[in-house]
Amino acid sequence: MSNLKALATLITKPKRLKALLSFNHKGYLENIGWFNAFEQHAAVDKDGQPIPWVTYSFIDFIKTRLNKTQTIFEYGSGSSTLFYAKHVSRVVSVEHDESWYHKIVDSKAQNAEMIFTKLERGGEYSKKASLLDEKFDIIIVDGRDRVNCCKNSISALTPAGVVVLDDSERKEYEEARQFFKAHQFKELSFSGISPGLFYPKATSVFYRSENCLGI
Repeated sequence: MSNLKALATLITKPKRLKALLSFNHKGYLENIGWFNAFEQHAAVDKDGQPIPWVTYSFIDFIKTRLNKTQTIFEYGSGSSTLFYAKHVSRVVSVEHDESWYHKIVDSKAQNAEMIFTKLERGGEYSKKASLLDEKFDIIIVDGRDRVNCCKNSISALTPAGVVVLDDSERKEYEEARQFFKAHQFKELSFSGISPGLFYPKATSVFYRSENCLGI
């Protein structure tokens, strides 16, 4: 639907228009900081603090289950790195975009490490978590080459570790979902909208019976 046609539709439905206008200063979208994120083109909450660019339902779930004994590995970096660093003991993030890496590396938290690795499908980038001499409680896949990142993540998990896949509703990531299922992982999916965006998406947690999130 074009913007002009959408506007014409709203004019003929004054109650709907009034409701939409009111959301700018009260209600759910204002409370979660969606307008802040939309205006700043950034993943931030209502106070301007960084949050992950995932579904709000997942953020609500994860923020009460993080603690300072946990470690996180991220495929993809940015606001999420700052958010997770506040809640866990250590965050390691791999980034394939060199210009973005240099832009944000100096603003990282003290308990965060950022690694630049060139992107090659099925190459070092997707294997980075498993190549480090460390096991992680949570591995977050929100960068490129996600299916291979998921496949390589299992060997880098602690016994109670979990993997988080963003945009898990996309058909191109179905292979990763089936991979986890074949390895006895269960899936908990959180659907909804994300900061500054208004289309539905999903963020999934893949976990085993004994897991660090108490699922």
